[in-house]
Amino acid sequence: MVNDVLFLKNKTVLFAEDDVIMRTQIAEILEMLFKKVFVANDGYKAYEFYVEEKPDMVISDIKMPSMDGLSLVEKIRKSDYETPVILLTSFTEQELLVNAANLSIDGYIIKPVDLNSLVKTINKSMQRASKNQGLIPLSKDIYYNTGTQELYQNGEIVLLGYKELELIKLLISKFPKTVDKEEISETLWPYEAICESAIKNLVLRIRKKLGEDIIISVRGIGYRLTDFDGTK
Repeated sequence: MVNDVLFLKNKTVLFAEDDVIMRTQIAEILEMLFKKVFVANDGYKAYEFYVEEKPDMVISDIKMPSMDGLSLVEKIRKSDYETPVILLTSFTEQELLVNAANLSIDGYIIKPVDLNSLVKTINKSMQRASKNQGLIPLSKDIYYNTGTQELYQNGEIVLLGYKELELIKLLISKFPKTVDKEEISETLWPYEAICESAIKNLVLRIRKKLGEDIIISVRGIGYRLTDFDGTK
């Protein structure tokens, strides 16, 4: 469960809830998942945070004083249909969800909030946003995030050296073509004369860190990535 949302450590979330106890409890959970949590006790304060901070996700109670969750989302959706939005609701408030049909809500969570349900809904909602954030699949379990320039495997960041990451980025930019050794050398070592073994060792280090081979050696020419669906 945790691996599915580790990439949220680079994301921010706006959380709006008027109930003090629930606001405190859920905010503590969100702080473990996200890089930053902006907490508001009503829709007006939440919208101020939205305008000032541009969070990556919005989670709001559907009923709040001053400005309720639906009014908050309606204001946001006037100019923003990209940011994922999740609403918290109780069984007695189900009729209010009819009014949310045209607001592109990404998920609903029924109170009292269950941790597993919360995490799953967040993960599912972020998947829609991720499609527009440059996530490039390199295999079944590996993807590259062009926004953060990080490589993920099974939801966890793979710690790559500078040149290892630069090689991955170069191969992605040229996919599905094979990148010859001369171009790799000129791109990664522009001011150095390096031998062919330096490139080979770089590829071997990447393969060792990943435990699987996403880079194909093309004899006598250079290297390319496997097809993005994991087949060669």
